[in-house]
Amino acid sequence: MTFYYFINCVVLTFAPLVFLYKFTSLSEYSSVWKSGLALAGYIVTQVIKLLFIASIMVPPAPLDFLLDCVGLYYILTRQHKATLPEVKILSVALGWSFGESVLTRFVDFYINARSLQFDWKYLLIAGEANVALFQNVCVCSLLWMMTSRTGSKKVPSTLIFAYLVALHFVNTNLLLKASSVAVLGVCTLFTMN
Repeated sequence: MTFYYFINCVVLTFAPLVFLYKFTSLSEYSSVWKSGLALAGYIVTQVIKLLFIASIMVPPAPLDFLLDCVGLYYILTRQHKATLPEVKILSVALGWSFGESVLTRFVDFYINARSLQFDWKYLLIAGEANVALFQNVCVCSLLWMMTSRTGSKKVPSTLIFAYLVALHFVNTNLLLKASSVAVLGVCTLFTMN
């Protein structure tokens, strides 16, 4: 039975990533390479954060999030061959979320979800992966709007990004995080249109 729970957690974590790639324009433009570059960027960003932690101090949650945003921004600006902005945004968010899920959740599932007793904590961690995917798509689109757009779209996207940074002060409860990320997604949708 424990293997069944392990497979359930892995499918709940990685199936939305597969669906995002398969049923959007990412599969039409064969952007696996772009997502792989975002995965490499995630790994490099995490190594830099670990060096920062080892040498200076443990960064608070907003600084940790801002370091991730710097890595996302660097990857978004380095992808010149993406023809559509949605392909660029989705491929970076997909690669970043895949790296986050593999490096932080999969090992935890493999070691702990195969124990003798089932714990709901691992299903909540798998659900949190879906919230993180949605948040990464919103952050990538906000970073793209803040850097590539001019005029009236720049001010609302900057305000929403400031809200997102403030959100990381209260990032303790999964339900609170999911509801605030849903509000963020709606605000991002209205800002992009």
